[in-house]
Amino acid sequence: MKRTNKRIVGLGFWLITLVSTGVAASRWMQTTEQNDQSQQTLESIARYVARQETQIVAIDPTGRLQPGDPVFLAGEQGDYHQVGRVAAIVTPDGERPDDLPAEPLTRGRRVSITWYSWDVPADECQLFQHHSTGRLSEVVETLFPPAKQKVIRDQLSAAMARHGEDLSQAFIPLVEDSFRKSLPVIEDEFRLAVARHRDELDAAAHRWHDELVQERLIPMARREILPIVKKHGQPPAEEIGREMWDRASLFRFGWRAIYDKTPLPQKDLVREEWQRFVEEEAVPVLEKHMDDVVVAIQRSVRDISASPAIRKELAGVAEEIAEDPQSRQLVQTILKETFVDNERLHKVWREVWSSPEAEAAFEIAGQRLEPVIRQIGDEIFGSEQDGINPDFARVLRSQILRKDRRWIVAWHTGAGNGTIEVARTPMPYPIVYLAAER
Repeated sequence: MKRTNKRIVGLGFWLITLVSTGVAASRWMQTTEQNDQSQQTLESIARYVARQETQIVAIDPTGRLQPGDPVFLAGEQGDYHQVGRVAAIVTPDGERPDDLPAEPLTRGRRVSITWYSWDVPADECQLFQHHSTGRLSEVVETLFPPAKQKVIRDQLSAAMARHGEDLSQAFIPLVEDSFRKSLPVIEDEFRLAVARHRDELDAAAHRWHDELVQERLIPMARREILPIVKKHGQPPAEEIGREMWDRASLFRFGWRAIYDKTPLPQKDLVREEWQRFVEEEAVPVLEKHMDDVVVAIQRSVRDISASPAIRKELAGVAEEIAEDPQSRQLVQTILKETFVDNERLHKVWREVWSSPEAEAAFEIAGQRLEPVIRQIGDEIFGSEQDGINPDFARVLRSQILRKDRRWIVAWHTGAGNGTIEVARTPMPYPIVYLAAER
């Protein structure tokens, strides 16, 4: 039998089988929802068998597409169905190599696409390619779309409104106990870490003193800070100085200074007079003008903080220190030794959070939050009643099975440009493959 006759016989067999199955299935499908899904499956199979394939060639500017990558047609209602696939990579001379690497380095190559939609021509569609990066951010976006985030937030808010007081009473004492016992350990280890790296800190301080303090901070203080301090501090300082001068007795200081120079036995009369003057004359003057001094300090600090030049200079100094590799590494090392490698701190935390009080708190939390945690788990992963969540299925296929990593979306715009453009807006894989329930 010739090959053409074999194809005709085979096609006729499948058409008869499909028609027979479709008639029988259509009667059975009128009673349950599962029948509707079976009808859609049969229609999909019929379209696939009776399809009329065409081949088109388009430019892949990224060089990322591979044979077998699917092409989906975007419907008006936001639905998608597959209308083609990448058949092969087309070389400049028209050949289709089978031994190209998985990620070719060439860019702007051409690919051959098998198109089998029977109602939308390929040349009337614009093509956009999508790909999965595999990053954690993409997984989070897939598992937690905005609508699901809102549902989970509402569930958590409702649970905390019902049980927040009980959880606070159970856990706040544990948190306070952790801080109270941790702070002395952290302080001790921080001092030890600083002592271990004293030479490095002194070298950094000496370097920053020469490079920043002498060259930038001191000139900035003379140029910007001293005029502000002088403006607000000079009037009260002059007033205090005048009153102290009026109260000082040159005669009392003078004859005592002369007496201290003589060979007489009693000495230090000037020092005694100075102490008397400070206690009886100077301190009352300072106390009298203390409000003026405080106001002057407040105004000086206010103007210094508001000065754009000072703020810019200090920000530049802080940024330069933060960006210095040696200083950053030194700070990271000290903090790591203080918190991460601090075994005494870990022991404190273990003792607090494994105590009977902690076990009782976790028991309360489990009893109060288990229902909402189960609800959130059903939202993310799926439930026994509804099956696997489609978004979770997408993540499993992409991250575990390494499937659905690249795809093309065709939009029926009336004309194509021959290029598979890179989509600017990310989207999840449009079709979710789930096992049918029996």
